[in-house]
Amino acid sequence: MQQRTEPSPAAILIAVAVLALVLTVAFGPLGFVIGLALFALMFAGSKNKSTVESIVPMRTRSRLRRLSTAGRIAIVGESHYQDAIAEVARNNPAPGSAGRNAGIPVTAVLMPESSGRHDDLAVRVDLLRGDGSAVTAGYLRDDHAATYHPLLLKLAERGEVGSCPARIMGQRYLGVHLHLGDARLLLLDHEALGTALTLPAEQQVGITGEEAHQHVLHRVVDGRTPVHVIAELRDCRITRGDHTGEHTLEVLLEGERIGELTYAIGQRYWDMMQEWRARTGRALCEAVIINEGTRGLHAKLLLPK
Repeated sequence: MQQRTEPSPAAILIAVAVLALVLTVAFGPLGFVIGLALFALMFAGSKNKSTVESIVPMRTRSRLRRLSTAGRIAIVGESHYQDAIAEVARNNPAPGSAGRNAGIPVTAVLMPESSGRHDDLAVRVDLLRGDGSAVTAGYLRDDHAATYHPLLLKLAERGEVGSCPARIMGQRYLGVHLHLGDARLLLLDHEALGTALTLPAEQQVGITGEEAHQHVLHRVVDGRTPVHVIAELRDCRITRGDHTGEHTLEVLLEGERIGELTYAIGQRYWDMMQEWRARTGRALCEAVIINEGTRGLHAKLLLPK
């Protein structure tokens, strides 16, 4: 985030004093009065500006990097940014009364601060607006900031900023909850989807048929496990066993098949996937690829409960 550089109060005071001196020399007492009036106007403007500073947008010049959503954390300090949060909420209305109870979905960006407002490892939470600008909504709690700060700082050094889904909660007092995964799985590998929506990551679900697609899994992990990735779910038909010909969901990484859901699990998620795909265009979810020794590489999908 690039912020506009403002003149310091001392610089403003010196400039006004010089102007008042010039006016006094040129116009006498009348010039001195004019100088005092100008000083009063500039002082009042700076005071008014401070009251709205939290809702002045800052446009990001960094590339957004999607972070894991496999977790839920609340932020702190929202009481100082109620106007800013309300401004974002007004431009992202919740879909109906049920949506209001579940919060207003927005996108958050996490900004590591080398010398924060509260400590040396502060992580500021900004909310994106529709035009690509952002406003501050609060900070990560100190213990969370200590964990996430190093990884976010590495992103910042590469010209990237971490983003994750968030929800604005409440009505009179607005709070912000982040859909943010454990720091160990914070960065999504092999993924260039920006802020594309993924299914809520609430529980691990296994798949079947990975033994026939080990070459794809090995190419994706490139010798590293566990690896956190984005997978896609598409419709398919079962080709063997008792449920041959029945519908289920196949799992793809980077456009290549790595397995499918069992018949029972596929039936459980079938309608949900159709609705999600109709709303977002693709049924995307987070997944973790792990090495199970002699059993090879296996993928665990992170899907809704």
